[in-house]
Amino acid sequence: MNEILRKLNIDDNCYVGNTVFKKLFYENATMNTRDKEVFKDNIVKIIWQYSLKEDNINIQSYKDEIREYEEIAVMEVMLVSDQKFKRIAEIIQIIIPYPLIIIFSYGDKSLINVAHKRINLTDEAKNTVEEYIYTEWIDLANKTDRQKQFIDNLDVKGLSFSNFYRFYCGVVDNINLFNASIYEDNYLSIKDKDADKVKELQDKIEKLDFEINDLKSKIKKEEHFNNKMKMNIEIKKLEEKRRGLIGELK
Repeated sequence: MNEILRKLNIDDNCYVGNTVFKKLFYENATMNTRDKEVFKDNIVKIIWQYSLKEDNINIQSYKDEIREYEEIAVMEVMLVSDQKFKRIAEIIQIIIPYPLIIIFSYGDKSLINVAHKRINLTDEAKNTVEEYIYTEWIDLANKTDRQKQFIDNLDVKGLSFSNFYRFYCGVVDNINLFNASIYEDNYLSIKDKDADKVKELQDKIEKLDFEINDLKSKIKKEEHFNNKMKMNIEIKKLEEKRRGLIGELK
């Protein structure tokens, strides 16, 4: 079994282990020809590893005016390569209505995807995905200390069992904290911080990274010296702001 699946430490009575055939996705009306090609060319196998429900785990369902979390599924998607995983995650998360923990695997490498969902207010039969969240690819045969710390702390027994929404929030928070820990290369030093605040800072840092890289690309194409100077000054300001946010994160 994949190490990440094992470290989740989900009770055996939640185990399913069934293959999900691609045909089940192909038959969904939302899949176009291009998406079908992505599935056909990039997926080796999809396995429904675990299904967490009220009748097999001591967690209550959750429902409010925008969200309905009655169960959580854990799926493993075995890939041909480490490409196209984001589009595959989007397709699976959109088609399967309840919250999913998707573990992508390619050779010794694994990656986790999660996504909060809410009821589509214009069509209650559909769900809207709020945000797709991914870990980095983790080489399970050659983990960094930070990655090892994260994997060793995946045990779901440490999450809230009050209801499925709070439980899933715990999974999402762990991943967001892990992603933010790249700025100090230590997951354990950040795992007990306010996950919402950490995510807010991380989003700001990533926005600055995009702006900095965009300006650097424009400088390469710019022919006028004065314009290059202005862009370099702007980059310095953005980099200083970025350092401040990383300092706040730490």
